[in-house]
Parts: sequence; structure tokens; C-alpha cells
Amino acid sequence: MMTTRSRPPAIAGAAALAAVAVALTLTACSSSNGTPPSSSSVTTSSGTSTTPSPTPSPTPTTTSPEDLAAQHAESAYRDYLRAQTTCLSDPRKTPPTCFDAVAIGTELNTMRQAFSGAQQMDTKTSGDITVISIKTKSVDLTNKVNESPPTVPKVVFAVCMDVSKYNIVDKDGKSIVPPNRRPHVPVIVSVLNYKLPDPAQWRVGLVTEVKGESC
Repeated sequence: MMTTRSRPPAIAGAAALAAVAVALTLTACSSSNGTPPSSSSVTTSSGTSTTPSPTPSPTPTTTSPEDLAAQHAESAYRDYLRAQTTCLSDPRKTPPTCFDAVAIGTELNTMRQAFSGAQQMDTKTSGDITVISIKTKSVDLTNKVNESPPTVPKVVFAVCMDVSKYNIVDKDGKSIVPPNRRPHVPVIVSVLNYKLPDPAQWRVGLVTEVKGESC
């Protein structure tokens, strides 16, 4: 059985957005001499007239609420990953509310602490965290945020990240990343929306590193 623990502030996750392509096959009718028939009716050898069946229109595809939620949640998670660099690249020149638009709850508190520590220590980050793989583990759109305890709409992802290019340096420009840091890190990411159905309100609520696993 795999266990999880809260991941260090410097480690975050990311995601890849899957696209679906729909192929349509079109057919055309022509007469035996290669020229199109002069009317919509085709006369058979028996002398009877038949009307060709119209080409059926493609069945419209629909996206379920769960799929839409996963798409919006992943987009929010990507914004969160970008904030790992933009908010911490020069903390002393960045407003303390930098993470408010991408995180909430436990994760927002974690990132605020990381931000405060970076300001005090005058550390800076560079490089990006990239996603190797992402999988939607669950989507629960139950919306009972006003109850106690609240049930918040949530999307959970399993992510494999590449953190090898993400660096943190001290005030002298020396890297403080542990030399034994694994380049690939598996994490579980929970993205929440306290104001569903507003798609702009998805926020990362928790990121935990999966211990004892590789990706």
C-alpha cells in the first residue's frame, strides 16, 4: 500500500491536457459514366426511381460536467505551477497575495509560509516544473459548502512531475536544492471550487508527495 505525506513547498505538480479528435467520413455518388446525375433521383434498371438516402449528419459530441470540471481544474493547476516560479523568482518584489488566485486552504497556507520564508532568507527560484503524466483519479461535484463540515466540489489528479530544472538559490546565488533530490516526483493533487459553477474559482487545495513510489 502506498502512503502519502505533505510535499515540501518547493515541489509542485503539473498536468497535461488531453485532446479528442473526431474523424468524419464523407461519401459521394456518381453515375456510371463519371458525370453526376442531373436530378436527385436515380433510375434503376427496372425503371423504378429511387431517392438516395441523405448523408447523416455527425452526431454532436457533448462534454459532461465532470469532464469540464477536470479541464478547468487542470488549467487552475497549471496556473499554480507557473506561480511556483513567478511568485518566488523575486519574493521581495512580489505582493504577498501572489498565490491567492491559484491556491486555497491548506495549500494556500503552505505557499504563504514558503513565500514568507523566501522573503526572509532572500532566496529566489528559477526554472520550471514540467509534467510527465497526469491522470484524473476522481471528480466529485457535490456542492454543500455551507454545511458543517462542508462538502466542496473536488477534482483529484495523480501527477508525475519533472523537477530537475527547478532551482532555488540563496542570496549569494548558491543553489540550496538537496543534491539527492529525485528528478521525477509523483504527487496527488486536489483542486477545489468553493464557488461552483464559476469555472474561474478552481484552486489547488492540497498537494502530497507519494512516498515509496517512482514515476
